[in-house]
Amino acid sequence: MIEVTRESGTPMYLNADHIEYVEATPDTVIMMDSGKSYKVKEDALTVVERIVAYQQRVRYVATVDVDQREATGKAALNAASRASGEEVETTSEIGNLPD
Repeated sequence: MIEVTRESGTPMYLNADHIEYVEATPDTVIMMDSGKSYKVKEDALTVVERIVAYQQRVRYVATVDVDQREATGKAALNAASRASGEEVETTSEIGNLPD
C-alpha cells in the first residue's frame, strides 16, 4: 500500500499492485485497474516514486524470506546429521525439503 493525500487533505492508502497508471493533467490522477480514479495532491513523480519504493520493499522481503528459509533448512539438516551421526551433503538435499 502507498499513502497519498486526497484533495480534501485526508490521507488515503492505495494498493500499488492495482494502479494501472498515474496521470498529470495538470492534477495528479491515479487510475486503478478496476477503472476507478483518484485525484490526489501529490505530484505524479512522487506517486511513481512511492510505487517503486513499495515494489522494492515487496521484492526485498520476498528475497529475505527465501534466504531465511534456505538457511533454516541447512541448519535443520546439519542438526539432523549431527544427531544421527550421518554425513549429509546439504546442497543436494535443500531441494528435497518440504514446502
